[in-house]
Amino acid sequence: MKKICLIVIATALASCSSTPTEQEINAADFGRSMTEADCLATATPFITARMGDPQSVIFEDLKCYRGLEGAVPVARVGATYGYRFTGQVDSKGIIGRYSGMTPFSGIVKDDGDGPRVVRYCITSGTTDYRFCIPSLVD
Repeated sequence: MKKICLIVIATALASCSSTPTEQEINAADFGRSMTEADCLATATPFITARMGDPQSVIFEDLKCYRGLEGAVPVARVGATYGYRFTGQVDSKGIIGRYSGMTPFSGIVKDDGDGPRVVRYCITSGTTDYRFCIPSLVD
């Protein structure tokens, strides 16, 4: 029963996200241009700092490209534009073992003061049920 409730909630959250229109994307501010290496050099330390054991962090499938994270009205988060980073991360937990790769994504943006992470999401849940409420960074 608990699994069914979680699936219903996940479906409701997913259905509440929205994709920006082509006009909104064309008018959006993606910030200053940056290379994939610059983007990942900003994103990976940021994600590392949020893991249980930052000394044991392992990354896989890292990518960064000009893009966006869509709006999630249920969480009161609008679309965020910049350089979208994605990948998978793992680190040792409390008992000193790796728990398995976890997907993450976010946005790096340079508004003239250097690149910084402005939004991120580290997926939580089990392999049967994954969801993510985005976090904005001040």
